[in-house]
Amino acid sequence: MAYIGKSIESGTFSVLDTSGNTYNGSNTAFNLGTQVGSVAQLLVSHDGVIQKPGTDYTLSSGGAAITFTTAPASGASIFIVEISGAVGGPLDSDLNGTELILDADGDTSLHASTDDQIDIKVAGADDFKFTANTFTANSGSGIVVPDGGLTFGSTAISSTAAELNILDGVTATAAEINLIDGGTSRGTTAIADGDGVLINDAGTMRQTTVETLKTYIGGGIVEADQWRVSANESTWTSSGRHYITSDWERVDNSQFEHIGSGMSESSGVFTFPSTGKYYIRFQLDWTNREGGTNRALTYMMAEIGVTANNSSYSQFAHGNSSNSNTGAEYYHSVATTYILDVSDVSNIKTKFGAYIANPMKYLGNTGYNKTHVTFIKLGDT
Repeated sequence: MAYIGKSIESGTFSVLDTSGNTYNGSNTAFNLGTQVGSVAQLLVSHDGVIQKPGTDYTLSSGGAAITFTTAPASGASIFIVEISGAVGGPLDSDLNGTELILDADGDTSLHASTDDQIDIKVAGADDFKFTANTFTANSGSGIVVPDGGLTFGSTAISSTAAELNILDGVTATAAEINLIDGGTSRGTTAIADGDGVLINDAGTMRQTTVETLKTYIGGGIVEADQWRVSANESTWTSSGRHYITSDWERVDNSQFEHIGSGMSESSGVFTFPSTGKYYIRFQLDWTNREGGTNRALTYMMAEIGVTANNSSYSQFAHGNSSNSNTGAEYYHSVATTYILDVSDVSNIKTKFGAYIANPMKYLGNTGYNKTHVTFIKLGDT
């Protein structure tokens, strides 16, 4: 009887040559002579009875063979038709490494030329690849995720790209991000002015410098030093201003240790190790006895002298002291202090002495502090 109805517009039907198969009542698997992607693409007749795909038979050997659930009897009549094209069913096909071209000019594709790897080519370049459980952007390619569009496990990442990038000021690396949760990668780089610190500023991550942090919490004492005069002096025999220009030594008792680089001294002139605001305390111990004579009505002013040009000095602090008019020997101690802003260590320096009315001598000792000076750096200039 002739076919009645609309003719098939697409798809093909191919009768498979299975004449080489032997049906003996025990064999269940038979070659198809071609490779088939799905059991739905086969129409199988066993002695005139249409078989149900997936129940009465399955595919084996990668689609190159058919396996019956029940072995066909000896002399069975098996008739198999392959259905392909747009007739229906899934589009199953083994590309076997063949590149699948996706666009009109042929430079965007999917291909699996490497075993267990799918490569995605865009505009002629292999940009991405899939391997087992992993998606990778190749060198020169990137993955763009909108802010708030990335989730780790069940937790959405709310950090913006800008916040992550401030980890190093350019582009955050995986190692830098891992440091946030306690990564153990560490270096020995010393912290210095200009280094950056990551701060949570009311919910927004920002980078600031260590100077701002130091200003907020206080940087601690970074310079502290003490010097003393190591011997008595008896040469101040004339009235007027005198400076102590010799016998200065850094305190060296076993329990003493200066902080930082410390001051340097030459002929009584002290040079600061770095710029900053320094607290200076000068103590002058003295006596009115000079040359074996007890001087009456002796007075003096202990002074801190400062130069701003490494040349001329001005007196920035005075401490007054005197003795009574009895002619007896007296011992005195006077101190004066000053906070000096040292903005230029080459030109701003200091030295110490006294303005005296009559001959006198100042007192020193190499074993303990008598006439001495203390320097402490309080902060930056």
